[in-house]
Amino acid sequence: MAKYNKEEREEILKQATVANCEYTDSHFHTTEIMKKGIDIDQLLTDLQDNNYLALDIGIDEKDIEDRYNLLKKYDNIHLSTGVGPWGVGTKVQHDKKLNVLEKNIKNYPIKAIGEIGLDNHWNYGTKKLQADLFEGQIALANHYELPVIIHNREADTDILKTIKNMKFSKNGIIHCFSADLKFAKIALDRGFYISFAGTITYKNNNSLRDVLKYVPLDRLLLETDSPYLTAEPFRGKINTPLLIPLVYQAAATIKKVEISDLCSNVRKNLLNLLASS
Repeated sequence: MAKYNKEEREEILKQATVANCEYTDSHFHTTEIMKKGIDIDQLLTDLQDNNYLALDIGIDEKDIEDRYNLLKKYDNIHLSTGVGPWGVGTKVQHDKKLNVLEKNIKNYPIKAIGEIGLDNHWNYGTKKLQADLFEGQIALANHYELPVIIHNREADTDILKTIKNMKFSKNGIIHCFSADLKFAKIALDRGFYISFAGTITYKNNNSLRDVLKYVPLDRLLLETDSPYLTAEPFRGKINTPLLIPLVYQAAATIKKVEISDLCSNVRKNLLNLLASS
């Protein structure tokens, strides 16, 4: 992926001020953005100056210290901690990871457990081991009354089984939604928020746009998942939370609502979720 040139950066900053909105990004990865060569201090300053609210998402149990040190002076950005299915190992290794995550919860201002979940696209161990890691973190979230942020890639049936059969004390977010309307209805019935990313701008995602039309404003979140999944027309460039206006513009058009109403509802939704933790 390419970085921005000067003209593109200026255009991105213009996007940050359109429509008189206070933008909210429910899912991004600070340290992964840094690895792409983006000036993280400048980015975080831009987010603060433009009154963005954002949730920085954990990838593994060991990344919290670096993320906290980067973000501690920015009160507009909150933290989660969690291990995705790429962190699958043995049962003993999972227990060690859970112990570290519990220390993270006790030592840092953690607002959610995530991202966690299941992934049948890549070869991340067995389904049983993925489920063990996933369910162990749900139990941890329940113990500390924290919401969960769920990663689902080609694992609709297994995720739905978990959502139906397990207790969730604070529910959470189905992040970067990519499933069908049936899945969305079940997740909504179970109290989850549904978050859409820049994929709603991609040409062949009509079925995803149909799901977005269905999700009520009071259960909707929007995200960049940056540095990944850059929205059109910047697809192919490194994504950052500053590009979240592109997702809002697309979502407002799809749902036929004013972008200002979308901004206020999404911000309220994320704050309501985080306030419960």
